[in-house]
Amino acid sequence: MYPLNENQNIAKMDFERARNKAFFNRLFSTIFSVNNQLFQFDEVKYLLSPHGMVFRGMSSIPLDSIVGSEGRYQDFDKNFMPQQMHTRDRWEGIDIARLDNRDLPPISVYKIGEYYFVRDGNHRVSVALEKGQAFIDAEVVELFTRVPISEKHLTEKGLLIAESHNFFLERTHLDEIVPGVQIELTAPWGYYRLLEHIVTYKYLLGEKEHRDPTWEEAVRRWYYDAYLIVINVVTRTKILRRFPGRTKGDLYIWIMDHWHYLKEKYGDTAIEHAVQDFSDRFGTHSIRIFFQRVKERIVDFLTGRKRK
Repeated sequence: MYPLNENQNIAKMDFERARNKAFFNRLFSTIFSVNNQLFQFDEVKYLLSPHGMVFRGMSSIPLDSIVGSEGRYQDFDKNFMPQQMHTRDRWEGIDIARLDNRDLPPISVYKIGEYYFVRDGNHRVSVALEKGQAFIDAEVVELFTRVPISEKHLTEKGLLIAESHNFFLERTHLDEIVPGVQIELTAPWGYYRLLEHIVTYKYLLGEKEHRDPTWEEAVRRWYYDAYLIVINVVTRTKILRRFPGRTKGDLYIWIMDHWHYLKEKYGDTAIEHAVQDFSDRFGTHSIRIFFQRVKERIVDFLTGRKRK
């Protein structure tokens, strides 16, 4: 334990160090065009439309999984370093309490997927991170969403993707009709395109069989007789490696467009030819992929961004 005056001086220096980190975080985020803001819980909740919640009680949670705040998202940056001077007194008071070995109450958080949003205790999180602490005690309320939340969803673009994915499932009920299926895309508009594909497939199926198929039948047959046909060819030919950062669902949409283009230009064309032709025309060379990954790692290192 340090003398009181010494504790106050240490806390002042700790706060200044944290503020300096916030400055450099902001500088790097500007240079490399990466998000430096905490997520606003109410906005995330609106986009993901949770369908239930439960109190999980007390647990020790990893600090690096805390990504947002309910009310203090403007006071701290994405690494919970203080951005505003008005946080100083509260921040230093908590730091002094730690130096005095006084017990601090647990923070309160919301949990969505594997990530947490602070309800109460933002300053305690900030001080703990500045001190190099890895875990913190928290009272946890977990919210349930229809769309699984992964690390890539925790970007502004990722949240829009999750929102459109949720809309797609609400309209199609694909996850109920074909349990266990998840179609991942990297652009929000993709899920609206998939919905268009299903609507068109239902119409064409009715024209072909001279009847009105149910929505459930159309969704199921689209998945097995259209979507999986393309995905199986993509998997067999291993072309996904030529499209880094993309998913099989992305390729389905692009290849279907390309297949339609080839059939209009050349007549009847096998799907295998459309897949290979698309890969040859638009796929990335392996050397370019290597240098792109090196660049991404450098940016990750300089900005503190983490990938899983």
